[in-house]
Amino acid sequence: MLRLSFSKIRFCILSIFFFAGVSLSAQEVEEKTKIDFQGNYRVRAFNLGRDIYTTRQTPVTPYNRQTFLNQYNQQVAQSFQDELTAREKGLPTTTSPQKEDQTYYDTRMTLNMNFSTSKYFEALVGVQIGDIIFGGRGVTQSSTVGPGQGGQATFSSAVNIQTNFLYLNFKLPEKGFSARVGLQLFTSAQGRVVFIPGTGVNLTKDIRDWNTTLEGGWFVAQQNNFTDLDQNAYSDKNYQGSNIYFYKIKTSFFNNAKHELYTFYLDDNLRDLQTVTGVYGTVSQTSDSSDLFWHGLFNEFNFSDFTLVVHGIYNHGRVKSLNPYRDASGNVVQDKYDLYNIKGGFFDTQLSYRYNESLSFTMMGSGSTGRPGYEKDGTKSNLHGNGYRTLLPGYSLSNIANDFTGGYALFSGKDMSGLYEYGLYSDIVLSGPLVLTVGYYRLYGTKSPLMDNNRFYNADNFYQTSAYFGQEYNLNLRYSAFRDMQILLRSGYFIAGNGLKAFLDTTHGTVLHELFVTAEHRF
Repeated sequence: MLRLSFSKIRFCILSIFFFAGVSLSAQEVEEKTKIDFQGNYRVRAFNLGRDIYTTRQTPVTPYNRQTFLNQYNQQVAQSFQDELTAREKGLPTTTSPQKEDQTYYDTRMTLNMNFSTSKYFEALVGVQIGDIIFGGRGVTQSSTVGPGQGGQATFSSAVNIQTNFLYLNFKLPEKGFSARVGLQLFTSAQGRVVFIPGTGVNLTKDIRDWNTTLEGGWFVAQQNNFTDLDQNAYSDKNYQGSNIYFYKIKTSFFNNAKHELYTFYLDDNLRDLQTVTGVYGTVSQTSDSSDLFWHGLFNEFNFSDFTLVVHGIYNHGRVKSLNPYRDASGNVVQDKYDLYNIKGGFFDTQLSYRYNESLSFTMMGSGSTGRPGYEKDGTKSNLHGNGYRTLLPGYSLSNIANDFTGGYALFSGKDMSGLYEYGLYSDIVLSGPLVLTVGYYRLYGTKSPLMDNNRFYNADNFYQTSAYFGQEYNLNLRYSAFRDMQILLRSGYFIAGNGLKAFLDTTHGTVLHELFVTAEHRF
Protein backbone atom coordinates (compact mmCIF):
# COMPACT_ATOMS: atom_id res chain seq x y z
CA MET A 1 0.00 0.00 0.00
CA LEU A 2 2.84 2.38 0.88
CA ARG A 3 4.65 1.66 -2.37
CA LEU A 4 1.40 2.25 -4.31
CA SER A 5 1.01 5.68 -2.63
CA PHE A 6 4.59 6.62 -3.53
CA SER A 7 3.90 5.60 -7.14
CA LYS A 8 0.84 7.86 -7.25
CA ILE A 9 2.87 10.75 -5.83
CA ARG A 10 5.52 10.29 -8.49
CA PHE A 11 2.85 10.24 -11.22
CA CYS A 12 1.26 13.45 -9.91
CA ILE A 13 4.61 15.26 -9.76
CA LEU A 14 5.41 14.40 -13.36
CA SER A 15 1.87 15.35 -14.49
CA ILE A 16 2.07 18.77 -12.83
CA PHE A 17 5.51 19.32 -14.31
CA PHE A 18 4.27 18.41 -17.82
CA PHE A 19 1.12 20.57 -17.86
CA ALA A 20 2.88 23.55 -16.25
CA GLY A 21 5.55 23.30 -18.92
CA VAL A 22 3.00 23.19 -21.74
CA SER A 23 1.21 26.26 -20.33
CA LEU A 24 4.37 28.33 -19.94
CA SER A 25 5.78 27.33 -23.31
CA ALA A 26 2.62 28.60 -24.96
CA GLN A 27 3.04 32.01 -23.30
CA GLU A 28 6.79 32.37 -23.69
CA VAL A 29 8.09 33.89 -26.90
CA GLU A 30 10.26 31.30 -28.60
CA GLU A 31 13.93 32.21 -28.71
CA LYS A 32 16.71 30.91 -30.88
CA THR A 33 18.18 27.74 -29.42
CA LYS A 34 21.43 28.38 -27.60
CA ILE A 35 23.99 25.58 -27.32
CA ASP A 36 26.84 25.57 -24.84
CA PHE A 37 29.64 22.96 -25.02
CA GLN A 38 31.84 22.06 -22.08
CA GLY A 39 34.06 19.12 -21.32
CA ASN A 40 37.57 17.82 -20.78
CA TYR A 41 40.10 15.50 -22.35
CA ARG A 42 42.38 13.45 -20.12
CA VAL A 43 45.33 11.10 -20.62
CA ARG A 44 46.98 9.18 -17.78
CA ALA A 45 50.04 7.02 -17.19
CA PHE A 46 49.80 4.45 -14.36
CA ASN A 47 52.34 2.51 -12.36
CA LEU A 48 50.77 0.20 -9.81
CA GLY A 49 52.17 -2.48 -7.55
CA ARG A 50 51.17 -4.75 -4.68
CA ASP A 51 52.00 -7.99 -2.90
CA ILE A 52 48.67 -8.27 -1.02
CA TYR A 53 45.12 -8.95 -2.15
CA THR A 54 42.73 -6.02 -2.53
CA THR A 55 39.66 -8.27 -2.05
CA ARG A 56 39.01 -11.43 -0.10
CA GLN A 57 39.67 -14.63 -2.05
CA THR A 58 38.32 -17.25 0.41
CA PRO A 59 34.68 -18.06 1.33
CA VAL A 60 33.20 -16.36 4.38
CA THR A 61 30.79 -19.19 5.18
CA PRO A 62 31.35 -21.91 7.84
CA TYR A 63 33.63 -24.75 6.78
CA ASN A 64 35.16 -28.03 7.89
CA ARG A 65 38.79 -27.30 8.72
CA GLN A 66 40.21 -30.75 7.95
CA THR A 67 38.29 -31.09 4.67
CA PHE A 68 39.62 -27.74 3.50
CA LEU A 69 43.21 -28.61 4.45
CA ASN A 70 43.00 -31.90 2.56
CA GLN A 71 41.72 -30.16 -0.58
CA TYR A 72 44.26 -27.34 -0.28
CA ASN A 73 47.18 -29.74 0.18
CA GLN A 74 46.05 -31.68 -2.89
CA GLN A 75 45.95 -28.43 -4.92
CA VAL A 76 49.45 -27.48 -3.76
CA ALA A 77 50.82 -30.94 -4.57
CA GLN A 78 49.20 -30.88 -8.03
CA SER A 79 50.55 -27.38 -8.73
CA PHE A 80 54.04 -28.52 -7.76
CA GLN A 81 53.80 -31.57 -10.01
CA ASP A 82 52.52 -29.47 -12.98
CA GLU A 83 55.41 -27.04 -12.54
CA LEU A 84 57.98 -29.84 -12.27
CA THR A 85 56.66 -31.51 -15.42
CA ALA A 86 56.73 -28.25 -17.36
CA ARG A 87 60.31 -27.48 -16.33
CA GLU A 88 61.49 -31.00 -17.24
CA LYS A 89 60.06 -30.52 -20.76
CA GLY A 90 61.48 -27.05 -21.17
CA LEU A 91 58.00 -25.47 -21.22
CA PRO A 92 57.16 -22.05 -19.73
CA THR A 93 56.40 -21.89 -16.00
CA THR A 94 52.84 -22.70 -14.93
CA THR A 95 52.86 -20.33 -11.96
CA SER A 96 53.22 -16.60 -11.43
CA PRO A 97 54.56 -14.71 -8.39
CA GLN A 98 52.12 -13.44 -5.79
CA LYS A 99 52.92 -9.83 -6.52
CA GLU A 100 52.11 -7.31 -9.19
CA ASP A 101 53.94 -4.44 -10.87
CA GLN A 102 52.26 -2.98 -13.94
CA THR A 103 52.36 0.13 -16.08
CA TYR A 104 49.73 1.19 -18.60
CA TYR A 105 48.18 4.27 -20.20
CA ASP A 106 44.60 5.30 -20.78
CA THR A 107 42.60 8.24 -22.12
CA ARG A 108 39.06 9.54 -22.07
CA MET A 109 36.94 12.55 -22.99
CA THR A 110 33.76 13.91 -21.42
CA LEU A 111 31.43 16.27 -23.27
CA ASN A 112 28.45 18.18 -21.86
CA MET A 113 26.05 19.96 -24.23
CA ASN A 114 23.49 22.39 -22.80
CA PHE A 115 20.51 23.43 -24.97
CA SER A 116 18.45 26.50 -24.01
CA THR A 117 15.34 27.67 -25.88
CA SER A 118 13.96 30.16 -23.32
CA LYS A 119 14.48 31.30 -19.78
CA TYR A 120 12.14 28.54 -18.65
CA PHE A 121 13.58 25.50 -20.34
CA GLU A 122 16.98 23.99 -20.93
CA ALA A 123 18.21 20.47 -21.59
CA LEU A 124 21.58 18.91 -20.96
CA VAL A 125 23.23 15.79 -22.34
CA GLY A 126 26.60 14.57 -21.09
CA VAL A 127 28.59 11.67 -22.51
CA GLN A 128 31.92 10.02 -21.76
CA ILE A 129 34.16 8.29 -24.30
CA GLY A 130 36.53 5.82 -22.63
CA ASP A 131 38.47 5.19 -20.49
CA ILE A 132 40.36 3.59 -23.38
CA ILE A 133 43.47 1.70 -22.36
CA PHE A 134 46.34 1.81 -24.84
CA GLY A 135 46.39 -1.64 -26.44
CA GLY A 136 43.12 -2.64 -24.81
CA ARG A 137 42.52 -4.86 -21.80
CA GLY A 138 44.47 -8.03 -21.12
CA VAL A 139 44.19 -10.67 -23.86
CA THR A 140 42.34 -13.06 -21.54
CA GLN A 141 39.63 -10.53 -20.65
CA SER A 142 36.56 -11.08 -22.81
CA SER A 143 34.47 -7.99 -21.99
CA THR A 144 33.53 -6.12 -25.17
CA VAL A 145 31.40 -3.25 -23.88
CA GLY A 146 31.69 -0.31 -21.56
CA PRO A 147 34.42 2.12 -20.50
CA GLY A 148 37.94 0.86 -20.94
CA GLN A 149 37.34 -0.94 -24.21
CA GLY A 150 38.30 -0.17 -27.83
CA GLY A 151 42.04 0.33 -27.40
CA GLN A 152 43.39 -2.82 -29.07
CA ALA A 153 45.03 -2.34 -32.48
CA THR A 154 43.90 -4.28 -35.61
CA PHE A 155 40.63 -5.32 -33.95
CA SER A 156 37.22 -3.71 -34.25
CA SER A 157 36.53 -1.34 -31.38
CA ALA A 158 33.95 -2.31 -28.82
CA VAL A 159 31.37 0.07 -27.40
CA ASN A 160 33.22 2.62 -25.25
CA ILE A 161 30.75 5.51 -24.90
CA GLN A 162 28.30 6.00 -22.07
CA THR A 163 25.65 8.59 -21.17
CA ASN A 164 26.37 10.40 -17.90
CA PHE A 165 23.63 13.08 -18.01
CA LEU A 166 20.38 13.46 -19.92
CA TYR A 167 17.80 15.74 -18.33
CA LEU A 168 15.34 18.59 -18.87
CA ASN A 169 15.59 21.58 -16.55
CA PHE A 170 12.37 23.55 -16.02
CA LYS A 171 12.94 26.94 -14.31
CA LEU A 172 10.85 29.73 -12.83
CA PRO A 173 13.48 32.43 -12.15
CA GLU A 174 10.97 34.85 -10.62
CA LYS A 175 9.94 32.23 -8.05
CA GLY A 176 13.41 30.79 -7.40
CA PHE A 177 12.13 27.37 -8.45
CA SER A 178 13.59 24.72 -10.72
CA ALA A 179 12.84 21.08 -11.56
CA ARG A 180 15.21 18.66 -13.28
CA VAL A 181 13.79 15.48 -14.78
CA GLY A 182 15.97 12.71 -16.21
CA LEU A 183 19.47 11.30 -15.76
CA GLN A 184 21.40 13.63 -13.45
CA LEU A 185 23.80 13.70 -10.51
CA PHE A 186 22.24 13.15 -7.07
CA THR A 187 24.34 14.11 -4.07
CA SER A 188 24.33 14.53 -0.31
CA ALA A 189 26.67 16.66 1.79
CA GLN A 190 30.26 15.76 0.79
CA GLY A 191 28.94 12.60 -0.91
CA ARG A 192 28.86 10.68 2.38
CA VAL A 193 25.42 9.13 1.71
CA VAL A 194 24.83 9.64 -2.03
CA PHE A 195 27.03 10.72 -4.92
CA ILE A 196 25.79 8.95 -8.02
CA PRO A 197 24.18 9.61 -11.42
CA GLY A 198 20.57 8.44 -11.43
CA THR A 199 17.30 8.95 -13.28
CA GLY A 200 14.56 10.79 -11.45
CA VAL A 201 13.20 14.18 -10.39
CA ASN A 202 14.97 16.92 -8.41
CA LEU A 203 12.93 19.94 -7.20
CA THR A 204 14.67 23.04 -5.82
CA LYS A 205 13.16 26.14 -4.19
CA ASP A 206 15.21 29.14 -3.05
CA ILE A 207 13.88 31.24 -0.14
CA ARG A 208 16.17 34.23 -0.51
CA ASP A 209 14.79 36.21 2.44
CA TRP A 210 15.84 33.40 4.77
CA ASN A 211 19.06 32.39 2.94
CA THR A 212 17.53 28.93 2.66
CA THR A 213 17.21 26.40 -0.13
CA LEU A 214 14.71 23.53 -0.08
CA GLU A 215 15.40 20.50 -2.23
CA GLY A 216 13.65 17.18 -2.68
CA GLY A 217 12.73 14.43 -5.09
CA TRP A 218 13.32 10.82 -5.91
CA PHE A 219 15.26 8.64 -8.29
CA VAL A 220 15.05 5.00 -9.37
CA ALA A 221 18.22 3.12 -8.47
CA GLN A 222 17.13 -0.15 -10.10
CA GLN A 223 14.04 -1.12 -12.09
CA ASN A 224 12.47 -4.57 -12.14
CA ASN A 225 8.89 -3.92 -13.31
CA PHE A 226 9.64 -5.34 -16.75
CA THR A 227 10.41 -8.88 -15.59
CA ASP A 228 8.73 -11.65 -17.60
CA LEU A 229 9.81 -14.84 -15.86
CA ASP A 230 7.78 -17.32 -17.93
CA GLN A 231 8.18 -15.51 -21.27
CA ASN A 232 4.42 -15.19 -21.82
CA ALA A 233 4.67 -11.52 -22.98
CA TYR A 234 3.25 -10.20 -19.69
CA SER A 235 5.35 -8.65 -16.95
CA ASP A 236 5.13 -10.71 -13.79
CA LYS A 237 5.96 -8.02 -11.24
CA ASN A 238 4.69 -4.53 -10.48
CA TYR A 239 6.15 -1.84 -8.22
CA GLN A 240 9.37 -3.83 -8.04
CA GLY A 241 12.61 -1.91 -7.78
CA SER A 242 14.86 0.29 -5.69
CA ASN A 243 13.53 3.82 -5.21
CA ILE A 244 15.31 6.53 -3.22
CA TYR A 245 13.42 9.54 -1.85
CA PHE A 246 15.07 12.56 -0.26
CA TYR A 247 14.80 16.10 1.02
CA LYS A 248 17.47 18.65 1.91
CA ILE A 249 17.28 21.96 3.78
CA LYS A 250 20.31 24.18 3.26
CA THR A 251 20.65 27.32 5.36
CA SER A 252 23.18 30.07 5.95
CA PHE A 253 21.81 32.47 8.54
CA PHE A 254 25.29 33.76 9.35
CA ASN A 255 28.08 34.60 6.93
CA ASN A 256 30.55 32.25 8.60
CA ALA A 257 28.28 29.20 8.96
CA LYS A 258 26.55 26.76 6.60
CA HIS A 259 24.12 24.05 7.63
CA GLU A 260 22.38 21.22 5.81
CA LEU A 261 19.69 18.95 7.21
CA TYR A 262 18.67 16.00 5.03
CA THR A 263 17.07 12.58 4.88
CA PHE A 264 17.38 9.82 2.30
CA TYR A 265 14.95 6.90 2.29
CA LEU A 266 15.57 3.65 0.41
CA ASP A 267 12.52 1.60 -0.61
CA ASP A 268 14.09 -1.57 -2.01
CA ASN A 269 12.03 -4.73 -2.57
CA LEU A 270 14.43 -6.50 -4.93
CA ARG A 271 16.04 -9.79 -4.00
CA ASP A 272 18.79 -9.90 -6.57
CA LEU A 273 21.36 -12.60 -5.84
CA GLN A 274 24.94 -11.34 -6.15
CA THR A 275 27.76 -13.86 -6.24
CA VAL A 276 31.38 -12.89 -5.55
CA THR A 277 34.09 -15.37 -6.52
CA GLY A 278 37.75 -15.64 -5.53
CA VAL A 279 40.75 -17.90 -6.02
CA TYR A 280 39.33 -20.49 -3.61
CA GLY A 281 35.72 -20.55 -4.83
CA THR A 282 32.60 -18.53 -4.09
CA VAL A 283 33.46 -15.86 -1.54
CA SER A 284 29.86 -14.86 -0.78
CA GLN A 285 26.31 -14.90 -2.10
CA THR A 286 24.26 -11.95 -0.90
CA SER A 287 20.71 -10.83 -1.50
CA ASP A 288 18.54 -8.51 0.54
CA SER A 289 15.66 -6.06 0.48
CA SER A 290 15.35 -3.09 2.77
CA ASP A 291 13.52 -0.05 4.08
CA LEU A 292 16.26 2.22 5.38
CA PHE A 293 16.66 5.86 6.39
CA TRP A 294 19.73 8.10 6.57
CA HIS A 295 19.27 11.35 8.55
CA GLY A 296 22.20 13.74 8.31
CA LEU A 297 23.21 17.11 9.72
CA PHE A 298 26.15 18.88 8.07
CA ASN A 299 27.75 22.02 9.57
CA GLU A 300 30.61 24.14 8.26
CA PHE A 301 32.05 27.04 10.27
CA ASN A 302 34.60 29.54 8.97
CA PHE A 303 36.65 31.56 11.47
CA SER A 304 39.27 33.70 9.77
CA ASP A 305 42.06 31.22 9.02
CA PHE A 306 40.21 28.18 10.44
CA THR A 307 37.47 26.05 8.87
CA LEU A 308 35.64 23.42 10.92
CA VAL A 309 33.33 20.75 9.46
CA VAL A 310 31.14 18.63 11.74
CA HIS A 311 28.90 16.08 10.06
CA GLY A 312 26.84 13.27 11.56
CA ILE A 313 24.52 10.64 10.05
CA TYR A 314 22.03 8.31 11.75
CA ASN A 315 21.04 5.17 9.84
CA HIS A 316 18.06 3.02 10.82
CA GLY A 317 15.46 0.71 9.32
CA ARG A 318 14.96 -2.94 8.40
CA VAL A 319 16.79 -5.36 6.13
CA LYS A 320 15.66 -8.80 4.98
CA SER A 321 18.89 -10.57 4.09
CA LEU A 322 19.68 -14.03 2.72
CA ASN A 323 20.87 -16.40 5.47
CA PRO A 324 20.33 -19.97 4.26
CA TYR A 325 20.34 -23.10 6.38
CA ARG A 326 23.71 -24.87 6.09
CA ASP A 327 25.13 -28.23 7.08
CA ALA A 328 28.27 -28.73 9.19
CA SER A 329 30.50 -28.14 6.17
CA GLY A 330 28.80 -24.88 5.22
CA ASN A 331 26.84 -26.25 2.24
CA VAL A 332 23.45 -24.63 1.59
CA VAL A 333 20.51 -26.86 2.54
CA GLN A 334 17.62 -24.40 2.12
CA ASP A 335 17.34 -20.69 1.39
CA LYS A 336 15.75 -18.38 3.93
CA TYR A 337 15.66 -14.64 4.63
CA ASP A 338 16.14 -13.19 8.12
CA LEU A 339 14.92 -9.80 9.32
CA TYR A 340 17.49 -7.42 10.84
CA ASN A 341 16.86 -4.09 12.57
CA ILE A 342 19.52 -1.52 11.70
CA LYS A 343 20.73 1.23 14.03
CA GLY A 344 24.07 2.73 13.09
CA GLY A 345 25.88 6.01 12.73
CA PHE A 346 28.54 7.79 10.70
CA PHE A 347 30.77 10.65 11.83
CA ASP A 348 32.73 13.06 9.68
CA THR A 349 34.90 15.90 10.95
CA GLN A 350 37.55 18.13 9.43
CA LEU A 351 39.63 21.04 10.71
CA SER A 352 41.60 23.21 8.28
CA TYR A 353 44.10 25.95 9.10
CA ARG A 354 45.53 28.39 6.57
CA TYR A 355 48.91 29.55 7.82
CA ASN A 356 49.43 31.91 4.87
CA GLU A 357 48.73 32.08 1.16
CA SER A 358 51.26 29.34 0.49
CA LEU A 359 50.70 26.88 3.33
CA SER A 360 47.66 25.17 4.84
CA PHE A 361 47.01 22.14 7.06
CA THR A 362 43.97 19.88 7.35
CA MET A 363 43.13 17.23 9.93
CA MET A 364 40.31 14.85 9.09
CA GLY A 365 38.52 11.80 10.43
CA SER A 366 35.59 9.79 9.09
CA GLY A 367 34.05 6.46 9.98
CA SER A 368 31.03 4.45 10.98
CA THR A 369 29.82 2.20 13.78
CA GLY A 370 29.75 -1.58 13.65
CA ARG A 371 32.23 -4.26 12.72
CA PRO A 372 33.86 -4.79 9.30
CA GLY A 373 33.61 -8.13 7.55
CA TYR A 374 31.38 -11.12 8.26
CA GLU A 375 29.91 -13.01 11.20
CA LYS A 376 30.44 -16.68 12.07
CA ASP A 377 27.30 -17.67 10.11
CA GLY A 378 28.57 -15.89 6.97
CA THR A 379 26.25 -12.86 7.17
CA LYS A 380 27.60 -9.33 6.93
CA SER A 381 28.57 -7.80 10.26
CA ASN A 382 26.82 -4.53 9.41
CA LEU A 383 23.51 -6.36 9.85
CA HIS A 384 24.23 -6.89 13.55
CA GLY A 385 24.68 -4.73 16.64
CA ASN A 386 25.15 -1.10 15.75
CA GLY A 387 26.10 -1.83 12.15
CA TYR A 388 25.96 0.97 9.61
CA ARG A 389 24.63 0.30 6.09
CA THR A 390 25.82 2.51 3.24
CA LEU A 391 23.62 3.74 0.39
CA LEU A 392 25.37 5.04 -2.76
CA PRO A 393 28.24 7.21 -1.48
CA GLY A 394 31.17 8.55 -3.47
CA TYR A 395 34.07 10.20 -1.66
CA SER A 396 37.80 9.89 -1.12
CA LEU A 397 39.76 10.21 2.11
CA SER A 398 43.19 9.10 0.90
CA ASN A 399 44.68 7.81 -2.35
CA ILE A 400 44.54 4.08 -1.56
CA ALA A 401 42.68 3.22 1.67
CA ASN A 402 39.42 4.91 0.64
CA ASP A 403 39.25 6.21 -2.92
CA PHE A 404 37.08 6.10 -6.04
CA THR A 405 39.10 8.22 -8.48
CA GLY A 406 41.12 5.46 -10.16
CA GLY A 407 44.10 3.22 -9.48
CA TYR A 408 44.15 0.93 -6.47
CA ALA A 409 41.58 1.32 -3.71
CA LEU A 410 41.18 -1.03 -0.76
CA PHE A 411 37.77 0.43 0.06
CA SER A 412 35.29 2.86 -1.43
CA GLY A 413 32.63 4.76 0.51
CA LYS A 414 30.12 1.94 -0.01
CA ASP A 415 32.50 -0.52 1.69
CA MET A 416 33.34 1.61 4.75
CA SER A 417 30.90 -0.06 7.15
CA GLY A 418 32.63 -0.55 10.49
CA LEU A 419 35.79 1.31 9.43
CA TYR A 420 37.24 4.70 10.25
CA GLU A 421 40.19 6.65 8.91
CA TYR A 422 41.96 9.72 10.21
CA GLY A 423 44.94 11.69 9.01
CA LEU A 424 46.68 14.96 8.29
CA TYR A 425 47.64 16.55 4.98
CA SER A 426 49.20 19.84 3.94
CA ASP A 427 48.93 21.91 0.75
CA ILE A 428 52.15 23.77 -0.08
CA VAL A 429 52.34 26.31 -2.91
CA LEU A 430 55.87 25.90 -4.27
CA SER A 431 55.33 28.57 -6.91
CA GLY A 432 52.29 30.21 -8.46
CA PRO A 433 51.03 27.28 -10.56
CA LEU A 434 52.74 24.45 -8.64
CA VAL A 435 51.11 22.93 -5.52
CA LEU A 436 52.49 20.06 -3.43
CA THR A 437 50.21 17.98 -1.18
CA VAL A 438 51.66 15.58 1.40
CA GLY A 439 49.55 13.45 3.72
CA TYR A 440 49.65 10.69 6.32
CA TYR A 441 46.64 8.51 7.24
CA ARG A 442 45.75 5.57 9.46
CA LEU A 443 42.91 3.10 8.84
CA TYR A 444 41.15 1.12 11.61
CA GLY A 445 38.19 -1.13 12.14
CA THR A 446 35.68 0.19 14.66
CA LYS A 447 35.87 -3.37 16.01
CA SER A 448 38.31 -6.12 15.12
CA PRO A 449 37.24 -8.40 12.22
CA LEU A 450 36.20 -11.90 13.22
CA MET A 451 38.40 -14.81 12.14
CA ASP A 452 35.97 -17.70 12.74
CA ASN A 453 35.69 -18.50 9.02
CA ASN A 454 39.23 -17.63 7.93
CA ARG A 455 41.07 -20.39 6.07
CA PHE A 456 44.61 -18.98 6.35
CA TYR A 457 44.74 -16.07 8.81
CA ASN A 458 43.36 -17.74 11.94
CA ALA A 459 44.23 -18.77 15.48
CA ASP A 460 45.12 -22.31 14.37
CA ASN A 461 48.05 -20.78 12.48
CA PHE A 462 48.95 -18.61 15.50
CA TYR A 463 47.64 -15.32 14.06
CA GLN A 464 45.70 -12.73 16.03
CA THR A 465 43.05 -10.30 14.87
CA SER A 466 43.40 -6.54 15.27
CA ALA A 467 41.49 -3.31 14.65
CA TYR A 468 44.56 -1.77 12.97
CA PHE A 469 44.20 -2.01 9.17
CA GLY A 470 47.28 -0.04 8.13
CA GLN A 471 48.89 3.31 7.42
CA GLU A 472 49.32 5.30 4.24
CA TYR A 473 51.62 8.00 2.85
CA ASN A 474 50.46 10.30 0.05
CA LEU A 475 52.32 12.74 -2.17
CA ASN A 476 50.58 14.73 -4.91
CA LEU A 477 51.94 17.43 -7.19
CA ARG A 478 49.62 19.65 -9.24
CA TYR A 479 50.88 21.96 -11.97
CA SER A 480 48.45 24.40 -13.59
CA ALA A 481 50.27 24.95 -16.86
CA PHE A 482 47.49 27.14 -18.24
CA ARG A 483 44.08 28.27 -17.11
CA ASP A 484 42.47 25.30 -18.89
CA MET A 485 45.32 22.79 -18.65
CA GLN A 486 46.77 21.02 -15.62
CA ILE A 487 49.15 18.15 -14.91
CA LEU A 488 48.75 16.03 -11.77
CA LEU A 489 51.20 13.55 -10.26
CA ARG A 490 49.54 11.41 -7.60
CA SER A 491 51.08 8.70 -5.45
CA GLY A 492 50.28 6.54 -2.45
CA TYR A 493 52.11 3.95 -0.36
CA PHE A 494 50.02 1.73 1.94
CA ILE A 495 51.45 -0.63 4.60
CA ALA A 496 48.93 -3.25 5.74
CA GLY A 497 48.24 -4.12 9.38
CA ASN A 498 46.92 -7.28 11.00
CA GLY A 499 43.33 -6.04 10.86
CA LEU A 500 43.39 -5.91 7.07
CA LYS A 501 44.96 -9.38 6.84
CA ALA A 502 42.28 -10.76 9.16
CA PHE A 503 39.60 -9.03 7.07
CA LEU A 504 40.99 -10.41 3.78
CA ASP A 505 42.10 -13.77 5.21
CA THR A 506 45.62 -13.48 3.82
CA THR A 507 49.00 -14.11 5.46
CA HIS A 508 51.47 -12.87 2.87
CA GLY A 509 52.31 -9.40 1.60
CA THR A 510 52.22 -6.00 3.28
CA VAL A 511 52.45 -3.25 0.63
CA LEU A 512 50.34 -1.54 -2.01
CA HIS A 513 51.63 1.45 -3.97
CA GLU A 514 50.52 3.54 -6.91
CA LEU A 515 51.91 6.39 -8.98
CA PHE A 516 50.22 8.02 -11.93
CA VAL A 517 50.52 11.19 -13.97
CA THR A 518 47.47 12.86 -15.48
CA ALA A 519 47.29 15.62 -18.08
CA GLU A 520 43.84 17.19 -18.36
CA HIS A 521 42.62 19.86 -20.77
CA ARG A 522 39.27 21.56 -20.08
CA PHE A 523 37.26 23.33 -22.76
